[in-house]
Amino acid sequence: MPRVIVKCRYYKNAATGNLSGLMKYIAMREGVEKLPKDQQSLPETDNQREFISQIVNRNSYIKTTPEYKYYLKEKTRGAASELIAYAVENNPRILNTEDYLRYMALRPRAERIAGEHGLFSSDDVDLDKAVADLEKHTGNVYSVIVSLKREDAERLGYNKAERWRDMVRAHLADIAKQHNIDFTSLKWYGAFHNESHHPHIHLLLYSNSEDDHSFITKNGLDNLRRIFGTEIFKYDLREIYDRQTDTRNKLTAEMRSEFKKLIDDVLTGAVIDQNLLIKLEELARRLNGCKGKKQYGYLPKGVKDLVDELVDDLSKNKTVERLYDFWYQAKSSVTKTYTDEPPEKLPLSKEKAFKAVRNALVYEASRLGFEMSHSERNNHHNTDNSKRTKKEGGDARHKRYVVNAAIRFAYHLGRIFYDNYKKYEPEEDDIDRKLKREIEAVKNGQNIVL
Repeated sequence: MPRVIVKCRYYKNAATGNLSGLMKYIAMREGVEKLPKDQQSLPETDNQREFISQIVNRNSYIKTTPEYKYYLKEKTRGAASELIAYAVENNPRILNTEDYLRYMALRPRAERIAGEHGLFSSDDVDLDKAVADLEKHTGNVYSVIVSLKREDAERLGYNKAERWRDMVRAHLADIAKQHNIDFTSLKWYGAFHNESHHPHIHLLLYSNSEDDHSFITKNGLDNLRRIFGTEIFKYDLREIYDRQTDTRNKLTAEMRSEFKKLIDDVLTGAVIDQNLLIKLEELARRLNGCKGKKQYGYLPKGVKDLVDELVDDLSKNKTVERLYDFWYQAKSSVTKTYTDEPPEKLPLSKEKAFKAVRNALVYEASRLGFEMSHSERNNHHNTDNSKRTKKEGGDARHKRYVVNAAIRFAYHLGRIFYDNYKKYEPEEDDIDRKLKREIEAVKNGQNIVL
């Protein structure tokens, strides 16, 4: 599973999502920071047991969670508290129930990090005022949960509210950016819940601007995962970078040899076959009929389809397929810190990193089209007595033009693969280029601005 888990929920209106209740809950429940040790192992209270029964009846999926299994095994106040926390955090509307209010009133004594509550923000927090402001807010509100494994939290110092608070403060501008909130209008609150299995923070954030156009996309959520993952594990990543720098300098001769041979094969035309020659010539003729720029993005759909078809045919060549696998494996290593899901492996024609392949193909086909047109115009002026001889010579010249265009394209192809692979090559590191820049900043004692 990922080393850092980031969840984000969106509420169109604070009142309909009962977010004032959620704010009070994350500020004041047992997990802020933690039940006192002398209470954790005590038997669950009657109110805890009754409330758990209520929420499990309403949400049967809770029975499948590790928190529920742990609760059944232990039946302690600490285990009950963690299960209730999980249920409430995944369904804030539970907070509307009369049962929960009774439970809150009679819950075991809670330890607070700031006296009355555990809420933190850029400045000291007046809980009543924060709740009142949130209740009046009618715009978008975002709830973000960031959690770690217990062993990582202990090892990296993220077992204290202050460490989380300082980390969030350092990255507020970019957190706001991912939600499309102007930093100057950002309102945010956080609380640390020091759970046994997955210590985590809650963040509630919104824009207090009258002109609120905030939103978060899938890409924004991925960026949040990267922001938190990079910051929390920056020292681990720094070690990885140093270790893999050493690895880069100790690459086996076999691996260097394989990569070099594959590139040499492409550069010397090993990928050229009859199918490539036929479709390259067809593309050249169709490009002659196109007006405007001879670049992939400006071409009619039918011609683009032919380019894509040719590139995907080429990707079935064993040499090209192996080179593409090299590149994909290097790219896949980028997201390992913050997600289990590798990036989608697209067809070569759809991969943005290799759009230069399409443009190189268009460029050489366009050049070929010009050469063929020029040759055909010359042949048209031949005399009758020399037509056959000239035609035979023209055919040979025509074939030579096509083969030369294919060879030039193969050279482009080899250079494009070489350049793209070197950006991500696995022997260099397992981290994307942006992450590497961030790590370099850490090593130089600089603040990271994402």
